[in-house]
Amino acid sequence: MATINDIDTIVIVMMENRSFDNVLGHLHHPAYGNRPEIQGLADPASTNHYDNFYLERAYKPFAAPDGPLPHDFPHERASIATQIAVQNGQATMSGFVEAYVEATHSVVQDPPPLGFLTPKDVRMSGFLASEYLVCNYWYSPLPAGTQPNRAVAFSGNSLIEDNVIGIIPHDELVLDWLERHHVSWRVYHSGLSFFLLFGTDHALGKNFRSVRDLPADLQKKTVPQVIFVEPEYVDSPVHMGFTPNDNHPPLAIGPGEAFLHMIYSALANVPKRWLRTLLVVTYDEHGGFFDHVEPHPVRMDPPNGAHYKDAFTTTGVRVPTFVASPWVPRGGVSDLVFDHTSILQLIGEKFAGGADKYSDEVTRRKQQGIASLSSVLTLSQARADLPPAPADPILATTLFSGSPKKVLTEHQQAFATAARLALAKNRRSALKRFPELALLPRVPPPVSVPQDGGG
Repeated sequence: MATINDIDTIVIVMMENRSFDNVLGHLHHPAYGNRPEIQGLADPASTNHYDNFYLERAYKPFAAPDGPLPHDFPHERASIATQIAVQNGQATMSGFVEAYVEATHSVVQDPPPLGFLTPKDVRMSGFLASEYLVCNYWYSPLPAGTQPNRAVAFSGNSLIEDNVIGIIPHDELVLDWLERHHVSWRVYHSGLSFFLLFGTDHALGKNFRSVRDLPADLQKKTVPQVIFVEPEYVDSPVHMGFTPNDNHPPLAIGPGEAFLHMIYSALANVPKRWLRTLLVVTYDEHGGFFDHVEPHPVRMDPPNGAHYKDAFTTTGVRVPTFVASPWVPRGGVSDLVFDHTSILQLIGEKFAGGADKYSDEVTRRKQQGIASLSSVLTLSQARADLPPAPADPILATTLFSGSPKKVLTEHQQAFATAARLALAKNRRSALKRFPELALLPRVPPPVSVPQDGGG
């Protein structure tokens, strides 16, 4: 069986706001994938297992073609509690329509959160699912939105329960942990990096590079041991020449599929290095899309300095996650329970001697059943094949066609504020590398009390 010693390079890609059933649920469906080992959707018309209810009417998941969505969906802590819909101590996953109507005041025949994509719309995700490994039970760490889940993903903990405007309070970031353990790392970003929102001194520094540099850098003699690759966030106040491609509603998923195609192709273009590479692609949280599997019981009490009082008692909703590497089986499926701290466990194993060596909070999640990502490395020797990515990963009709908003969203304000703070520390070199930063809008000073924002 493979071990972490067979891996030299860990590549981490975190997309935005999609549930497992939205992206991969069709793989179980007899009309689209017919893979019973995938914990996805049987034909919704033949069962009431997935029914969602509003005003005593049942709504079922339905196949929805890719394309721009009407708007974002609710996905804050209170809305997610409605979606999960605990009844008699059991999560029924039957409240997604109710949460959607409460947020949008819109009742429609086919509520968009219940839509699921089909093979023609997720060609790159389908490729990764068929040629590498799918995690059936990978959850966002918290039943909360983007910022709390990314805080857990990048620090092991969250000091917030909902999104904030301004710098996100946080414990030690994984970037600082890697520095402290003398591990080389780099962030490749398509637009503004999400790490800016943590106010890190690293942001815009030498270890932050444009994703355009990734293919050439992978050809060099040495590469960082840990690589983060970020999409172009639709919530960014400025864009750096890319179509927004993070898959955050109201975006179509097509541009995100093309983004994943670019990353995999760049890695596969260096076969010798690929032999010792592990690529994990996951999503920060479900974004309000339906999923039929109840969250996993994991308790996280408010840490010191937290801006909330009530403990989290479960993970968030399932998210689609793929692992691509010569050390995982073709068409593989893992039924272990994972969340974003599974990556931090792997980092602890690889660079500190154990999955319980990353942090106390990550260890507590491990003790409650969250497995290390290293568990998927099950082959005794590396695969000799290197499957080529599909030639047509995106439908032209799915390209983002929205126009910039005259009034910034709260999340765009947070990005702009954080970017300006980082720019003030390193203005000359940052503007030389990323001239688009000169277009950052001016925004009011950030508030200090967490508020509910977008994302």
